[in-house]
Amino acid sequence: MEERPQAPIAAQASQAQVAPSRLSSASDVIDALGGTNSVAEMLDIGASSVSNYRKQGFPARSHFILAKICAERGLDVADAVFGGYQLQARPKAYQRAAASSALASAAASPALTQLEQAGFKRVSLPILQPAAPFIDRMGPEMQRRLFTFTDPGGEQLCLRPDLTIPTALAHIASGQSGEARYCYQGTAFRYQPRGSGQPEEFTQLGMEIIGGGNGLDDDLAVLETIINTLRQAGLTRNLRFVCADFDMMTHFLTALDMSSQAREIVWRLINRAQDADDFKKLASLQTGDKNAAAEAAKRVDANAMIAGRSGSEILARLSRVDGAALDADSLDAVHKFLAYLAAPNGMAEISTAFPQMKSWFETRTAQLGSVILPAMAGAAEMSDISFAPIIARGMAYYTGLSFEIYAQGIDRPIAAGGRYDDLLQSLGAPQPLSAIGGAIALERLNNAVEMQS
Repeated sequence: MEERPQAPIAAQASQAQVAPSRLSSASDVIDALGGTNSVAEMLDIGASSVSNYRKQGFPARSHFILAKICAERGLDVADAVFGGYQLQARPKAYQRAAASSALASAAASPALTQLEQAGFKRVSLPILQPAAPFIDRMGPEMQRRLFTFTDPGGEQLCLRPDLTIPTALAHIASGQSGEARYCYQGTAFRYQPRGSGQPEEFTQLGMEIIGGGNGLDDDLAVLETIINTLRQAGLTRNLRFVCADFDMMTHFLTALDMSSQAREIVWRLINRAQDADDFKKLASLQTGDKNAAAEAAKRVDANAMIAGRSGSEILARLSRVDGAALDADSLDAVHKFLAYLAAPNGMAEISTAFPQMKSWFETRTAQLGSVILPAMAGAAEMSDISFAPIIARGMAYYTGLSFEIYAQGIDRPIAAGGRYDDLLQSLGAPQPLSAIGGAIALERLNNAVEMQS
């Protein structure tokens, strides 16, 4: 692949200022709250009981108290910890098959062979996967679309809903160090509402770069490879590119006069909101009377609060107390920014209303355009590139640049991808590993090519 000079960009490390670290197990929460003895004092129980919680998870009677404390301290806790699925480590966990160097079932497409020729190692990944990593690291929407079941040994399993997490697990199991490039083709499974007309089985063709050290260059390389694959399949025009970037939101929120706590609250609202108006509604719930909300929390019976509610609902309710950290001017600015992003001439509007964002958009658009326009051989323009605060909501593990590619006449993306630098360590890698990947929905691609021709 052609080597490009590094383009000047804002420091990617600033992303961590926006995206809060997630506590994904009872042990994580105990450590974040000061350790075994500290939590024992909070719950007025013995330290040995808390030690057992590290292995078995928190009992329902402690959910409300601990959820309230975590909310007050601004801790981001996974649904599994309080009232959702409890992800316990079992002594006899499901033994996944090792990834092989050849596909075991479906015939390889020419595009997969082309990825191999481009330096990606072809792997086959088990359809049957342990459910815990998907439940914890995918968003609530995707969790509801998992096909899960419990095996005779009590282990919760699922049919793979995508192939990124299985690739990450296979890489960790291999013990490989240094950069690794993988490609794959296989079936994924996602529940669809009855009558939606959407298939529950579909084929993904994808690639992942794990442990790469080239930052944005790797992001652009994956995007370029996907575009080339689409073109080689016959899709040569009428493509639209939607990009999201943690660096964009970090840059914008950092410029606002708000505390770091308020920025984290705003970021969580953006993640939950479907659009600008939805953000405004969610924000209005955050800005109520703090004293009244705190007094109401004291009157809530813990057991009644738990019944029928997941930990995420508990935390969502308690997070309203944090509304005092937000101010109306900042919330109004965020609402306008989100609304402008969704408008046809949004970037121009943003550059006028928020001058601090003008140079950011110019730089990032030029970087994306330097890959997209040549790869499309004149069949795309800068106006075909737009930005959104969040895309691929089902994939909660994205941490940097992410993208979706749409074809005319197809209402869902035919290809998508993004950076997920914290995923592998959360799945068990001994240290953080940078990672970027992307996948093409082959059935949608075939439909788009037929419609174009």
